[in-house]
Amino acid sequence: MTSDLKQPLETSAGPIPSLDILANEWCALERQSVNHSFFLSWHWIGSWLKTLPEGIRRQLLRIHSGDRTLGLGVIIQGRTPVLKLFRLPQIALNATGDTGLDNIAIEYNGFLTAGGFEEEVIRSALDWFLSGGPSIQSVLLPGIDPILCKAALTTARGGWLVSRLNEVPSPYVDLKHIRNKGEDYLSHLSRNTRQMMRRSLRYYEAIGPLRYDCASSIDEARQLLGELEQAHQAYWRAQGRPGAFAKPYFRLFHESLIRSAFVDGHIELARINAGDTTIGYLYNFLWRDTVYAYQSGFLYGEDNLARPGCISHYMAIFSALERGYDVYDFMAGIRRHKTSLSTGQQNLSWLQIQRPVMPVRVQTGMKTIITKIRRQAGVRTI
Repeated sequence: MTSDLKQPLETSAGPIPSLDILANEWCALERQSVNHSFFLSWHWIGSWLKTLPEGIRRQLLRIHSGDRTLGLGVIIQGRTPVLKLFRLPQIALNATGDTGLDNIAIEYNGFLTAGGFEEEVIRSALDWFLSGGPSIQSVLLPGIDPILCKAALTTARGGWLVSRLNEVPSPYVDLKHIRNKGEDYLSHLSRNTRQMMRRSLRYYEAIGPLRYDCASSIDEARQLLGELEQAHQAYWRAQGRPGAFAKPYFRLFHESLIRSAFVDGHIELARINAGDTTIGYLYNFLWRDTVYAYQSGFLYGEDNLARPGCISHYMAIFSALERGYDVYDFMAGIRRHKTSLSTGQQNLSWLQIQRPVMPVRVQTGMKTIITKIRRQAGVRTI
């Protein structure tokens, strides 16, 4: 594709223009893109930029050939702790590096790219990241897919230290394959899962007909988000965990996202009922041919047949099949209902790439020694 360009690709970073101007440019590039995720849409990026606190140092990353923009991203300048004593300058792609702000959990992260130039844009942007002089000592790439992960690992060879902060399976259901086969969804699952699902379906249908009711307005969507939050937080607090809504920014961001994306049909907030009994809530993103199962809240009972998570997602998968979607993406995370109900998976990675300055080298060496000790002791590392 580079032969079609009048000038070589260059990558540069500069101030974020007004959000109205950036929205027009971002959406224009979206229309040229063929495979970007919902997390690179202006709905997500714009809501994020609108709600970030003051003082966050943000810049627009532009990959261009002359005056033709072929790729966009947002980088946040900050610092990352090393050995609890040092803080290295860091840039993060479409994230901040602050766990209190990044718990909105971007996935399928990367660069918004004009169709046909994906490889060239990735190469140019990564080269810029890793040749930015001593001022860039750490690069954070959260929630990236295998293609960008492989390119980053290749580019970082020779002179950089790479930490794979996390690598998590992202299970999915191949709805297109099921539809083309003309078979029942359950027939694509294991025998044990089929039996479990049929027992749970009978259990709930004895209470009342199963319904998958979606919000039909922004106000109703906000109401369902509040109900989902209560169910979600009750479960995780009972486990001694804070839950996704514990940080105020999470709710602030999603209020903005719903206002931005609901009217365009990209937000699905659903209540799943058995008769008059609510068993769960789902918060999904609808983007192109994919349903992203982003967040949930389930109402658990004491009966082992009550599997609200499995049945809620089953209802969502059935709805997505009927409406012609090709993929139901459970997104990153290992949960029993995800692995049981999926038909495939890929991995998402969280990478931190750092210059081998002394504090980083010491920290890396310590982690390596600790990992070896744990392995020799038979302790599983996560």
